[in-house]
Amino acid sequence: MYALHCEDDKGVEADRERGATILIGSKAPFVIGATLSWVIVPFIKMEPPYTEFKDLIRKMWEFWDEHGKNRERIGELIIRKGMREFLEFIGVNPVPQQIKEPRRDPFSSGPKKI
Repeated sequence: MYALHCEDDKGVEADRERGATILIGSKAPFVIGATLSWVIVPFIKMEPPYTEFKDLIRKMWEFWDEHGKNRERIGELIIRKGMREFLEFIGVNPVPQQIKEPRRDPFSSGPKKI
């Protein structure tokens, strides 16, 4: 598979690594409207026995278990507690792919006053 159109007409060749992109937080309620997911991990290798993936999911469950309210979805919990706290808890570094909306940084706590 090739994408883009480069000078040599070959483009960007797809890599042979097998993996997954981890997204979290989408929902489609009747009242407000659909909410899109956040990219938590842009690429994670998926090789048996999948220990890296399983450890990441366990950390997400622990965060939800410790901070979640009754009947609260994990996406709602991330909105309430903040993406920064969630990423720090699960041990994932922030990357540009995690930005949900352009010009809006979920990792900053607002402008700093001097």
